[in-house]
Amino acid sequence: MHLGAGKFHLVGLSMGGRVARNVALAAPERVRSLVLISTHPGFDSMTPDAVKQFVQERRSYTPQRLRRILGSGASDAAYQELLDSVARIHQASYEKTLEASVSQDRAAPVEKITAPTLVVAGEEDTVYPPELAQELARRIPRAELLIFERTGHLANLEQPERFNRALFDFLGRQRSRMK
Repeated sequence: MHLGAGKFHLVGLSMGGRVARNVALAAPERVRSLVLISTHPGFDSMTPDAVKQFVQERRSYTPQRLRRILGSGASDAAYQELLDSVARIHQASYEKTLEASVSQDRAAPVEKITAPTLVVAGEEDTVYPPELAQELARRIPRAELLIFERTGHLANLEQPERFNRALFDFLGRQRSRMK
């Protein structure tokens, strides 16, 4: 029991969503609830061409390419925050993580997830289109699906107030169920 946390609520976005999904599968008794944002069930859910394009696009971020990650409703401040965040990435480490992820994260048995789950997607997500979130939510027993309009890959950055309300509402309902 690391950090004294016996059971916990787990939230993950994109690659973090895939990590959270794997934790929920590996240690279901520890996960009270799961929130998966802008992620997918494994790279087998994408065509080989889509996976190849996914990797290529991540090897060279340009300001224009980063802008396309965000949806039409994103503010200039959200875009600037994304630029600042990407500028802090150690590119060589990121590329190694990306290559390992694509080669090893193939098809997770998400049907075995037992934690109450909320799947969140942006309707304009060009990284993981909302169809992948719909498939993920369909395959996870009793999962809820929430799709944000005019939102791309980063709902928490693009629509922080709405995102936080949705997250806290979901977590509050899980807390009520535990009583």
